[in-house]
Amino acid sequence: MTTGEKIRYFRKMRGISQEFLGRLSGINSATIKKYESGIRNPKPDQLLKIANALGISINLFMDFDISTVSDVLSLLFKMDEQVDMNFEAEKDANGNYIPSTMKISFKSYAINDKLCTYLKVKKLQESIENDNHGYSDKEQHQKDIDETTSNIEEIKNHLVDDNIVVKKGTTGITVKMLP
Repeated sequence: MTTGEKIRYFRKMRGISQEFLGRLSGINSATIKKYESGIRNPKPDQLLKIANALGISINLFMDFDISTVSDVLSLLFKMDEQVDMNFEAEKDANGNYIPSTMKISFKSYAINDKLCTYLKVKKLQESIENDNHGYSDKEQHQKDIDETTSNIEEIKNHLVDDNIVVKKGTTGITVKMLP
């Protein structure tokens, strides 16, 4: 999804008009319309205003290019600094951790629950993709794969639409209130 498509998606998810989003964010509704149609791209400060008005994280608009071990580890280390995470692995006879047994989870039930939902739909997608025998029509098989992929994107958007604070040091349920 483009930035404009994401703005439109979350605006519609909230059931608000472009005009109302403009008032909430302090941005002219004509500009919101241009962002959504892809005529213009919002600058970071405008994007932050829109994210705050929609009650979502600005990170939802970021496209991270994660392609190296360094990229993955830097994100994990940053997350570990700020969120309670669990790293587990089995040990061999010499007491060394076995890399193939590495598991990561979170101390937050909300995160783990949402990841379990994601895992369930991801396994369903893999099942459909690998079901070469259940389809006599290759076009229908591809159509079902494409539909499942689209549904997974929708589910991911719903899963990330959550402002429960999970930062280290918070207790109980805290919701981040945005201006």
